[in-house]
Amino acid sequence: MKRLYLLFCLLPGLTACDKAPDSADKSPRAQRAVVVETAVASRGDVARSIQRNGTLRARRVVQLSLQQEGQLLELPYHEGDRVAQGALLAQLDDTLLQAKLKKSQAQRHQAEQDLNRLKRLKNSRVVAEDELSRAVTALDVARAEEEELRISLQQTRILAPFEGIISERLAEPGDTLSRFSHLLSLIDVSSLTTELQLSEMVLPGLHIGDEVSLTIDALGPQQHRGTIERIHPMVDEASRQGTIEVILSPPPAAAQPGQLCRVQLQLRRSERLLVPYNALRRDSRGEFLYVVTEGSKITRRAILSGLHFAERVEVLDGLDAGERIVTRGFLGLSDGTTVKLANDKTTP
Repeated sequence: MKRLYLLFCLLPGLTACDKAPDSADKSPRAQRAVVVETAVASRGDVARSIQRNGTLRARRVVQLSLQQEGQLLELPYHEGDRVAQGALLAQLDDTLLQAKLKKSQAQRHQAEQDLNRLKRLKNSRVVAEDELSRAVTALDVARAEEEELRISLQQTRILAPFEGIISERLAEPGDTLSRFSHLLSLIDVSSLTTELQLSEMVLPGLHIGDEVSLTIDALGPQQHRGTIERIHPMVDEASRQGTIEVILSPPPAAAQPGQLCRVQLQLRRSERLLVPYNALRRDSRGEFLYVVTEGSKITRRAILSGLHFAERVEVLDGLDAGERIVTRGFLGLSDGTTVKLANDKTTP
C-alpha cells in the first residue's frame, strides 16, 4: 500500500514534465527572427567573355571525279601535295576520242563544201530550196558532233579548280575506271573555319563580322585572330543551342583541318539586372530568390535567370532593381518568415 501511495504522488510531477516543452516553445528565445545576409538587386553595364572548343575544317573540300570512262594514264599528285589552280591532276587515255574528233572534223569540212557548192548552184536555179535546207542542217549537225567530242576530250582531264592540298588519292595509273569515279579530294586551306555551339542566351550578343581570338592546341598558346562569318538562323529546340561559324584567315602555316581550337568570344557590353550568384535557389518548381519585403518578411519569388558574370548572375524576369534578396542564412526560410539583417541592427 505504501508503494502505491508513493507512485500516485509522483504522477503529478510526471505530468508536469510532459508539459514543460509547451512552456519552452512560448519563450522569447523561440520567437527570435532568423538572421540573414542580404544584397540589393542592381543594374550594371557588363560584358562577358566565353570560351568554346571547336575543330578546324577546310572551308572548301572538293571530290574530283571523272566524267568519262577509260584507262587512267596520269595521276601525278599524292596526299599532302600542294597544287596550283589549273594544274593537271588526272588524265585518261583519249586516243579513241582524238580519232573520233578527226573524223568529225572531216565530216564538218565536207558539209561546209557541200553547202557552198549548193549556194553557188542556187543562183543558176538548178537546186531546190529543200535540198539547200538539208545541206544547212547537215552542217549544223556536223558542227554539233564536233563540239560534243571536244567537250568529251576536255572531260578526260581533271584540272585543279583552286589552289589547295590533295587530301585523298583513290586510284592509280593503269586503272580502268567508269564514269564519275572518285579519284582525288582537294581541300582549300587558305581559309579554315570552325563551327561552335552556343546557348540561345548568348547568340543575340553576337554579330557577323565580330572579331574573336583563338588558340590551336597543336601550335601552342599563341593567339590567332578570327571573324564570325555566319550565324545559323535556327536554334535546336531540344538543347536551345545555336551554331555560328568562325573563319580563321589567313590561318597559321602549320594549321591543318581536324585540329582542336579554343575560341574566345567577347560579348557586347550591355545593361543587365544582376544579383549575387549564391542568392539563386532551385527546387522542383524551378529557380527562385528569397526577397525581403516590408516588415522584414520573406517572400519566395520565382525568377528566370540569364547569363553568369563571375560571382553574379543576370535576372531576366521576376525581380526589380532595388529589391533586397537573401544571400546567406537560408536554413528555415519560407514564405512569411521574419528575418533580421546581419548588418542592420535596427531590423527586428
